[in-house]
Amino acid sequence: MSSKNKNVLVTGITGFIGSHIAVKLLNSGYSVRGTMRNLERKESIQKTISAHTKNSDRLDFAKGELTNPEDWDVAMEGMDYVMHVASPLPFDLKKGADDIIIPAREGTMNVLKAANKHNIKRVVLTSSIAAIGHGHKSKVRTFTEEDWTILNRGKDTPPYVQSKTIAESEAWKFVNQTEVQTELAVINPGYVFGPLLEKDYSDSGEIIRKLLAGEIPGLPKISFPIVDVRDVAEMHLKALETTDAAGNRFICVNESGSYQYIAKTLREAFPEYGKKIKTFVFPDFFIRFYSLFDKDTRIITTELGIERSFDNTKAKKMFNWKYRTNKEAINSMAESMIRFGVV
Repeated sequence: MSSKNKNVLVTGITGFIGSHIAVKLLNSGYSVRGTMRNLERKESIQKTISAHTKNSDRLDFAKGELTNPEDWDVAMEGMDYVMHVASPLPFDLKKGADDIIIPAREGTMNVLKAANKHNIKRVVLTSSIAAIGHGHKSKVRTFTEEDWTILNRGKDTPPYVQSKTIAESEAWKFVNQTEVQTELAVINPGYVFGPLLEKDYSDSGEIIRKLLAGEIPGLPKISFPIVDVRDVAEMHLKALETTDAAGNRFICVNESGSYQYIAKTLREAFPEYGKKIKTFVFPDFFIRFYSLFDKDTRIITTELGIERSFDNTKAKKMFNWKYRTNKEAINSMAESMIRFGVV
């Protein structure tokens, strides 16, 4: 597939993943239109992306509110492909379940309906491993793209997990209708680390910020699959350009890493922060007790005692996908947080 004269709409371009995808597309020869809820951020994101590409003259912007169908009808004009990255923030504790689930579902459907109306060839949807590995009874298991999160399993399926699962499920139902011509490919990333392009960073990155800032007195015994944001952007591009990717979802993770592994990695790379970075692991009962008084801790208690791993064989085979090490993903995020004054 030639990128020459091809236009790609990137929803949520101001986000951590969205901005990296935009840079990757521009450097690969595509023209990009990025959407954001408020165009007041247009100049700042233009400046941010321009610092990482020589092709910023091929970048423009449009308004894109997830729940407003009219926005997507306008934004889709003249586009060939869509990267649907925009999604409600996962850990905004001030929001109720519907405040996360409804815009995630409606936003995805609004984008897909507009894409089909405007004869968009393919939509690449950013989902999550949250739509794959939750709600299952087994506490130790390896998941593939054939697996789906089982909803209504109490604390193991909080609003963010539900939002990702429902939005992706509805997307597949829509494109599988015979009258729909737009193709769909889905990327399911894990915890996304890697270098910041500006002060904004992923919700996953809050772990690194808190460790560097000395805000975590001790660590939970929890592991999760990590991936570098640059590798996430690369897989999105592969899913756009690879013919056989249509109709498939792809797990986008490296190996899992524990809180302790991240802490020790940071201590080794940034010795000046060594005293702040705690590496002691608390027993599970203490984490559960502490969560009674701390909302952030409460979010992670459902992960205690669970060992989820995810098989990325499909992406490696179809895309010849190669990924950076967890250490590089962690340290590059930390270095950029320090450089941008986040820490």
